[in-house]
Amino acid sequence: MLTIKKAFIISLILTFLLFLFDISKKSGYFFVSKEAFLVSRVIDGDTVELSNGERVRLLGINAPEIEEFFGEDAKNFLARLVEGKAVSLETDSIERDEYGRKLAFLFLDGRNVNVEIVRNGLAHTFDLGKISKYINDLKEAESYAKTNQIGIWKKSNISCIKLLDLKIVGEEKVVLKNDCNFSIQLKNWNLEDESHNLFKFPSYTFKPNEIIEIYSTNKAARFSFKKNFQIWNKEGDSLFLRDSQGLLVLFYRY
Repeated sequence: MLTIKKAFIISLILTFLLFLFDISKKSGYFFVSKEAFLVSRVIDGDTVELSNGERVRLLGINAPEIEEFFGEDAKNFLARLVEGKAVSLETDSIERDEYGRKLAFLFLDGRNVNVEIVRNGLAHTFDLGKISKYINDLKEAESYAKTNQIGIWKKSNISCIKLLDLKIVGEEKVVLKNDCNFSIQLKNWNLEDESHNLFKFPSYTFKPNEIIEIYSTNKAARFSFKKNFQIWNKEGDSLFLRDSQGLLVLFYRY
């Protein structure tokens, strides 16, 4: 039988532990120990494979796909940084994605690799609402890369294309206007969201003061992603418009 005194002490300890858990949860730190693993290969700019065969998707970031502008750069940067090296993994509240990959922050010699990739302009922040750790670090890294026009944030010398509308309710579409005083050949320009749903423009001369519409699902439209699903997330998303060299013409986040 527990004495009243022992029961009181146990109650105090449990209350204190619950208090620590609540504080750690609110601050984004769950006292999760970092596990050490060897990176056997880098798959792309935000995915690695460990020596035990498990694939790890880096949390809080999204790097360009290999076939996209800066995709190879992102992969090579990550490979130089971690391939063949021992790294520590730190998970968050969601440990795996829909593909079964482990979701984690990678650390090398105390450096947050996820943050380093963003800071070097080879990934943008992604799904920050679904993580609880290092959010400010990721935001600051992205702000630095944007301000200094590093990697994916390098700006095109064409800056007069305007976003008139991004319609996400009903029939989705992006509405662009050529506010330049000259015509622009749009061939191989790219429009994409933050999940890298990509539309590549065909050969088309975009004339001064002309307005064009790019639809998500309307397959009969002149310009269409031709998807069977809505592209732009109602909870928040990003729009990137790049010229034929991959340089940023327009960026919008909501």
